[in-house]
Amino acid sequence: MEIPELNNVYGLIDCSGRMKEFAATLQRFREAEVWLKVSNFDGAESIHMEISDASFQAYGDHHSQFLFNGAIAGDEEMVCEFTRELHSLLRLAGFSVWFEIYDRNRVPLATLGTYFGNRHQ
Repeated sequence: MEIPELNNVYGLIDCSGRMKEFAATLQRFREAEVWLKVSNFDGAESIHMEISDASFQAYGDHHSQFLFNGAIAGDEEMVCEFTRELHSLLRLAGFSVWFEIYDRNRVPLATLGTYFGNRHQ
């Protein structure tokens, strides 16, 4: 199956200065390829994760919170199952994480975790 052009999962993760640990945790998920990048301009950190059926990007929101959005190939059930597995892995590693999952028509399918971000940034 082909990865969709638009994200179908939107999330937030609190790394609390643990970006290298976050990247290492992602590498254990379905043999993901993970890149941690640091901006030469302002030192901002970002992570890119690639798997055969998904692509995710984490980039700084502020301080320790990062937006963690991605696109997952498959039907609604496959997308939800993939996201539940990823959510569980990150929670077990001690990260606060929240996801919203959408169908191809942008209709919400599920929410995992409790939103902890500040909506007024």
